[in-house]
Amino acid sequence: MVTKGNMIRTPSGLWIDRRSFLRMGGLGLIGTIVAACGGGATTTTAAGATTATAAGATTTAAGATTTAAGATTTAAASSMSNLSSLVLGINNPNYATQLPIYIAQAKGWLDEVGITGFEPITTDEYLPGLIGGSIDITQGDTDVIFGTAEASGEAVIYLGTYRDHEWRILGARAGIATFEDLRGGTITGGQTGSRNEFLMREIVAANGLDPDTDVTFVPMGGSSDARLQALLAGQVDAANIFPRHKATLLDAGGILLAEDFASAPQEGVAAMGDWLADNADAAVAYLTANIKARQYMQDIEGTKDEIIQIMIDAGFDVPPEFIDLYDVEVQQVSPDGGFDVGEMEDLVIQMTDLGLLPEGILWRDHVDMTYMWAAQEANGLPKRPDPADLA
Repeated sequence: MVTKGNMIRTPSGLWIDRRSFLRMGGLGLIGTIVAACGGGATTTTAAGATTATAAGATTTAAGATTTAAGATTTAAASSMSNLSSLVLGINNPNYATQLPIYIAQAKGWLDEVGITGFEPITTDEYLPGLIGGSIDITQGDTDVIFGTAEASGEAVIYLGTYRDHEWRILGARAGIATFEDLRGGTITGGQTGSRNEFLMREIVAANGLDPDTDVTFVPMGGSSDARLQALLAGQVDAANIFPRHKATLLDAGGILLAEDFASAPQEGVAAMGDWLADNADAAVAYLTANIKARQYMQDIEGTKDEIIQIMIDAGFDVPPEFIDLYDVEVQQVSPDGGFDVGEMEDLVIQMTDLGLLPEGILWRDHVDMTYMWAAQEANGLPKRPDPADLA
C-alpha cells in the first residue's frame, strides 16, 4: 500500500483514511484490499476445525518485552502455550496453504504444546481481524503484512515465512503455440499493478515481446482459479497460473509458454505486538507445532498418503491432479519458517517499485523472529535467518 499524509492507497486504487482502515475489521470494504493481493473470496471455517474458546486469554507470558515496532521483542523460551485456544486467520482456501495447520492438529502436536482449542478461519479479512482482535495469529502475503503495518501505524509483527519459493508459470489457451502467437493478444496476471502481473510482464519481455505495446494486460479479480477459467473459456489468450492448474490446461489443448521455480519469501505469519507481549508462550507454542508439521511434510514418500487423508478428513477438496502435484506444493514451503534476508530485500524492492509498498519502508522494523527462532530451537533446528543478518 502507498500512503500520503493520513491516507492509504489500496492495491485496487482505493484511497481511505487510516481511521477508517482500522475500523474495517468488521466491514466488507477491507476485503477489497486483501482480495487484490490474491486471497480467496469468502470467510469460512474448514470442516473438522476445533472451535476455539477464550480460556486463558488473559495470562501474561514471562519475558515478553515487545516494543511498538516489534523489532526488539524477547520471546519467552517456553514452547508450552499460556493459552488453551487460538484463532488463526488465513488468506487462501487451497489445501496446500493450510497443510501444517491440520497436520499439527491431527498428529496431536498442538495438544502437546497446550493448544487444545484451535480455529483456523479462511478469510479475506485476515489482517483487519488481526488488528481488531478477533484473530490471534494470521498467515498471508508478506507484502500485504508489511504494507498494512506501515500504513496503519499499528504493531503488526511479521513472525516468519510460510512459502519461501514460488512457481512463475504463463499458460496459454489452445491455438497459441509460441510467444509470437501472443502478439496483439491478451494476458492476465490478476489485478493491475499486482506482483503476479509484474512477473508475467517480465516473462513476456524476456521472450521478445514488449509488454506495453505487443500485448494487452487485462485486469482480473478473484483467485488464480478464476484466471484458469478465463483461459479455458478463451476470454484471454494467456494467464498466470499455478502447478495445480497445469493438467487441466494441457487436457484442454493449452500449453505452458514459460515455467520457472524461484526463491521468494512470498507468504508469512504475523501477530499484533500487544498480543505478543501478553502471549509470547502461545506464539512460540503454535510455531513449534507448526514447524514440527512442516518437518514431517519433508518426508514426501513416507508421509504423503497420510497427510492427504488428513486434509480430506478435515473437509478439503483434494482431487487427483492436486495429489499428483503434492511434492510441488511442499517444495514451496519454508521447512523451518525462516527466509533468506537478501531475497526478502529483493522482494521488498520489487513491491516498492510496483507501488504496493511505500518508498523507504524499513521492513526490519516490522519483523521479530525471536518467536520463530525459539520454535526452530525447540525442533532441534538452527536459527534462520542468522540473527546477525537482521541486525
